[in-house]
Amino acid sequence: MKSTSQLALLISCTLLFFTNAQAGEEEKKFSIGLGTYGFTVDYTDSAYVNREFSGLAINATFAANDNIGVKGAIYSLEADNDDYNVYDGTESSGYDLTLIAGTGLATEGFKIYGGIGVFNDTWSKPGYYDSEFSGLQFVGGLGYNWEVISLEFSFGVREADEYNINTDVAAAVSAGLIVSVRL
Repeated sequence: MKSTSQLALLISCTLLFFTNAQAGEEEKKFSIGLGTYGFTVDYTDSAYVNREFSGLAINATFAANDNIGVKGAIYSLEADNDDYNVYDGTESSGYDLTLIAGTGLATEGFKIYGGIGVFNDTWSKPGYYDSEFSGLQFVGGLGYNWEVISLEFSFGVREADEYNINTDVAAAVSAGLIVSVRL
């Protein structure tokens, strides 16, 4: 009986220690930041010019806990003008919203996540009609949380069929490097 009581006391103290250790680790549930954002649509038909955009995005994350969160971005991009092509002057603007799961989302240290969400993208070119695209996307990311600042790299793979304009789309991908303030 005495050894059972001692075992129960040891288990209780151990659980109390781990609970207090986790409770002592401060969670910061919100972050808001600014980052670079790039987006590419690659077509399977070489007669079509792949579309590449780059610019800035405002990002926000709410971490319900260290493992689950919601992440969103509002972006404004311009077509990259390496060579003159019909897409010069085209702008892309929109948003994406994603449910993410991972580790380290709300506490200091390394973080990694993956998730699924939606995107809405509008392409505009003066003198032409606007084109709007929306669909599902899969995202991933990794980064590091300091006490007040977060740095992360995120990427997304969008539902490529949404960008089908007279030909098949091989891939539609986005990526960003984000610096955020943790609140």
